[in-house]
Amino acid sequence: MARLLEYQGKRWLEKAGLPVPRGREASTPEEARQVAEELGKPVAVKAQVQAGGRGKSGAVKLVDTPQEAEEAARSILNMEIKGLPVRVVLVEEKLDIVREYYATCIVNSSRGALSPMLMFSVEGGMDIESVPEEKILRHNFSEREGLPTYDAVDVAESAGIPPEKLSTFASFLHTLAEAYIQYDCFTLEINPMVETSDGKLYAADCKMEVDNSAVFRHPEFGIEVARGGESVAKEHVRFRSELDVLIRAYNLLSAWAYEFEEREPAPGSFARRYPRTLEAWVLEPIRRPLAGN
Repeated sequence: MARLLEYQGKRWLEKAGLPVPRGREASTPEEARQVAEELGKPVAVKAQVQAGGRGKSGAVKLVDTPQEAEEAARSILNMEIKGLPVRVVLVEEKLDIVREYYATCIVNSSRGALSPMLMFSVEGGMDIESVPEEKILRHNFSEREGLPTYDAVDVAESAGIPPEKLSTFASFLHTLAEAYIQYDCFTLEINPMVETSDGKLYAADCKMEVDNSAVFRHPEFGIEVARGGESVAKEHVRFRSELDVLIRAYNLLSAWAYEFEEREPAPGSFARRYPRTLEAWVLEPIRRPLAGN
């Protein structure tokens, strides 16, 4: 999957209509200070790496002044998190958070679904892994129709959101599902999704993974993938063994069989619905080892 850093994902979430904290990335302590000065309020300085556990490792710091933002950035930019060096920090406004939630759109790959799925919980934050399964609501939705507002209302209500807040939460979840489809995401996780003291909702963190076979449809992301005889570029799927090829071929054929067994489409509809899937998942990884790569 093509993974975007938090600040990159938030940039596209904002374009899709989801509220995110004001701020931008910085690659030097001096630049971090400049961003804090522009915001003119307390800020959060956050390491930008493809690794979890940033908060627990001290790679997210809350500060009150531009000078403190510079010092925090200097400290974080000298860190390694799970073996990954920190080269960029995100400096954004510190929110007055009253509660944290969890909202994610992923692919439900079970044979009875094969559709996008919304996951939502009123218990979000760093300890999401410890939240009981029964407290995370799941709702499948159509890739073509998205998540209707009335379904988003049902999900929020089932999670225990008060009636006076249902409209606000439903709007956020509906827009999240739209962004997931618009950007051809494999995963779009907002954790935490936060509520502030003035009743507004924000995507306070973002994990965005774009389906590798769909990256070519989004040149605006600036992500390169290996296609056909092109040389290996920045982001592409690597296959470690023949077993990877067999697993992907099996999954593809299972999905194909499901199309015909359950939905009775016209021949070729699977290929039209999932462009380049056969080549990207099966032929390309076979072609690469044969070429000696």
